[in-house]
Order: sequence, then C-alpha cells, then structure tokens
Amino acid sequence: MLIKISHILYLSSFILLTLLFSNNNNTGYALGQISDNLVEQNNSTELKIQDLFSQTSKSVVQITIIDPLSNAQQGLGSGFLYDKDGHIITNNHVVTFNQGNNNYLVTFSNGNSYQAKLIGHDPYSDLAVLKLSDPIDIVLSPIPLGNSSSLRVGDTVAAIGNPFGLSGSLTVGIVSGLGRLLPSIDDSNSPFSQFALNFNIPDIIQTDAAINPGNSGGPLLNLKGEVIGINSAIYSNTGVNAGIGFAVPSNTVKKVVQSIISSGKYLHPYLGVVGMDITPQLAKIFGLKESKGFLITDITPGSPAEKSGKLQKGTITYNQRGEIIDSDGDIIVAIDDKQVRKIDDILTYLEREKEVGDTVTLKILRNNQIEKVEVVLGPRGSEESSVLQQYDKKPVPKQDDFLAQCYQFLPKSLCDLLR
Repeated sequence: MLIKISHILYLSSFILLTLLFSNNNNTGYALGQISDNLVEQNNSTELKIQDLFSQTSKSVVQITIIDPLSNAQQGLGSGFLYDKDGHIITNNHVVTFNQGNNNYLVTFSNGNSYQAKLIGHDPYSDLAVLKLSDPIDIVLSPIPLGNSSSLRVGDTVAAIGNPFGLSGSLTVGIVSGLGRLLPSIDDSNSPFSQFALNFNIPDIIQTDAAINPGNSGGPLLNLKGEVIGINSAIYSNTGVNAGIGFAVPSNTVKKVVQSIISSGKYLHPYLGVVGMDITPQLAKIFGLKESKGFLITDITPGSPAEKSGKLQKGTITYNQRGEIIDSDGDIIVAIDDKQVRKIDDILTYLEREKEVGDTVTLKILRNNQIEKVEVVLGPRGSEESSVLQQYDKKPVPKQDDFLAQCYQFLPKSLCDLLR
C-alpha cells in the first residue's frame, strides 16, 4: 500500500511539472506576470508620512547662493539629489541671481556642505541643474521621479524644503488643481511670489501644501516617495503661504533636466502666435455656439507660425466702454485633432507631446470655414531675443562712460541734462 501511495505522489508531481513546463512561453509569461504584479504591488505601496520623510529628507538639500565678489549670501533655496553622479535639481530663479555667476553651497540634512557648479538652466520651465564639485564623503541616494500625468485632484502630496532657511521642513497637503498655466508676470507687486517671468509655464500642479520662500526648488512628493513636482511659486498677497502653491510637473522635469545635463540647455517647441481666448463676446461676433478656441491677433516675426505663411492675424475693435464690438482673424480650434478651448491647451500639448522639428496640424476657423494648416515647430528664442523683438534697441550715445551708463538705466531726457 505504501508503494502505491508513493507512486501516486510521484505521478502527481510529474503531471504538475509537465503542465508547468509543457508550454515555456505561457509559463514564462505567467511566472513573469506574477513577478511583475509583486513589483507593481511593492511600487504602489504608500508610505506613512513619517516614513516618507525619513526616506527622502536625506536627499533634499539647502542651496546657498554666494556672491563671489563680496562673499555675501545673496539667496537661499532648496533642491534634491537627482542621480549618483551628484546632480542637483532646483529652480532657475533660485540660481540665476547675477546671471548665474555665483558660488553655490549645497548642504545636506546631516550638515555636510559641498561646493557645486551650475551645469545649465532653463527659464521657460524654471528648472536648473547643479553638480557637486567637492569630493563626496557620503552615500548619495537619489530620489526617483514619478509620473505626474497619473496625478488626480485630491491626491495627498508632501513638500520638503527650507522655508525661511528652516532646513528639513515638511508640509503635507493635496493636489488642488492640475494643468494650470503659471501667469506671465512683469509686476514686482504681483501676488505670484518668488516668480517674475515674461512667459507662461504650462501644465503646472497646484497644491495646498504650505510652500514659503526658501521652498523653491524642493521636491513635491507622492506617498510612494517619488518626486512628482518641483515647488516653484506661491500665490500670495503677503509673500507667505496662502494655501495655493505651484510645482513644475515631474514629466516636464524628466525631459528638461536630461537635456540640460547633456547639452546645458533645453529647446522648447514653439509656435509663435499671440492672441486671446474666445470670450462670450467674441463667440457672438464670430457666430460660434460655444466660447472655445484661440484668436490669433499677432504672429511673432521669424517664428514657425510666420514661416508657414499660412496663418492670418486678426484685429479686435473696442468701444469707449472697453467692450469688444468687432473682430476678425484666424481662430485655432484644434491642434493635431485635439480640441483647443484656450491657449493653455496649445501650450500644454506642445510641452507634453512635441519636440523641436515636429510638425503640428492646426485646425483653423477662417471666414466661417474650417481649414487645416501645418506648421513645423521651432525652438523658442532666448528671453533676450524675445525682448528685442518687442522693442527697438537704440544705440547708446557716444558719450563718456558716466553718460553711457546713464543712458542705459535712465530716461534720455534726464541724461541729456548732464551733457
């Protein structure tokens, strides 16, 4: 009887092994799927806030900007370790004081400080990369980048940084908005604190996690311990947290930072149209059922839009009360068959999906007819060249050095009095 039972057990084992290995492809897939599922479960494990802080804070740094001439501290910000080569990610506006000609001191949470050099920066995404230049005597533990496109409003997030110089500070909140367009700012009194730029940054994450001066450049983390944004700005009338903060999404960081490390810069895909979103007034004038689309009122000289030769800029006429009474011109209603409700949709699509040299198809409403226009995207010009396109640069009069400097910074009428 014992022999029979052993035979049965042997036969059962043989049958089981035969079933497992009779089809290597299916078995490999099944085993691989089990393994992938285990990895996915591990990757999706959410940490407690305390564990999140202890796991990531050692790789969040304080960045001190020092004037090389006076050796005085000129600014303070945050950043985090990107890789084991010692690259540090932070904000462009943190490091570009004095046009980036500074000394940078990077301090880790354990108090160790190291000199760093500026590898490159990109004002159009407010990102910059430093690299530790001193011999490193600590183990470098980079914080992984997450997928910002998977975020949902209501997701819990945490910000780690150095608000007001208080190193290693943690705040917790939620994602309170997605796909924001960080407004262009020329006014130093603007409520968008820590930010004074002449362009818009699309696809921004909005959060209510407390962000204050000094948090700039620090990571916004999900509960897996991944960076899903770089804290960049706050909306405030006082200069301190008012419950609305903004972060550059990690998917933008992935594209821009790698390019900065390899070439020192990032080329943003650029269209070159200026205009305004369709309002109810404009929709009525154009006979549209809905207030959707972007009216082209100007085309930047030398831009891809101008080079296409197929787009027409329009005009807007106002009455004495400032109300729109008439308008004409092309209205962009879709880009690559994706509906355009406002300019945010165009900018976000270009940043997320396109690169310099790609061709986009614009669906244009012109004279009540839909037309398609193809445009090859070019690189966005430098901030300086953008300014020069808007204003004629007048030569400085040939005066002595004092007068020459005067003409650069003061109105001509005042400087003429010194002649």
